[in-house]
Amino acid sequence: MMDYINYISGISFRFIKPQTPLVPIGWTKLRNLLNFGVLLELNNTKIPYRERKMKCNLREICYMPKMSTFAIGAMINMGVSKMPENHVFVNIGTWYGFTFLAGIINNSQKKCVGIDNFSEFGGPRNEFLKKFDKYKSRKHHFYETNYVDYFLKVHREPIGFYIYDGNHSYENQLHGLQMAEPFFTKNSIILVDDVNYDEVRQATVNFISKSPYKYRVIFDKTTYCNYHPTFWNGVMVLQRTE
Repeated sequence: MMDYINYISGISFRFIKPQTPLVPIGWTKLRNLLNFGVLLELNNTKIPYRERKMKCNLREICYMPKMSTFAIGAMINMGVSKMPENHVFVNIGTWYGFTFLAGIINNSQKKCVGIDNFSEFGGPRNEFLKKFDKYKSRKHHFYETNYVDYFLKVHREPIGFYIYDGNHSYENQLHGLQMAEPFFTKNSIILVDDVNYDEVRQATVNFISKSPYKYRVIFDKTTYCNYHPTFWNGVMVLQRTE
């Protein structure tokens, strides 16, 4: 099986590249036009390993409301599949569930935890729970709370793959990484989305510089604009090295 760094580095695009100019509002309308946006997104994205299988696994959830893309979903799915057995996938901020479901699909034996208090973007609690019930296994769990209370009161296991996708203010982005850090181990993977935003990128850079541990950036892609069908609003992936 291809190693994770080569896998995510090998993701590419056929016609629309990450820096291809698009008008965000126009693209949003396009996505809602007979689902053409999703079809374009899937056909545009090239996966370096078992592309057909990954598209089959994630195709259905690509049609749900999401602030992400198939390419990012594939990065998450593969990352969770490669976690050590005693490690956990933690996703802070599930919204409708795309990124969390991308991690649990076909990973029934991996422990996965989603956390959201549904305080932003319309709070689609019922829609999320319906999808979660459809795809979950006995090793998949959801907590309706905020990330601070979750890490202080609930979490105990080492984290193998982490996504903080809550409030993206500088303070919350930094705190969301720092709260999870005691549970990171060597080779833990941290996926940071929306890195087109200065606050998110700076908080991530400062997290690395302030940490007593060492991290390396194994992936860093910005996009021309938000809502982009490649890497949405930019994505960065960190790996703890010691």
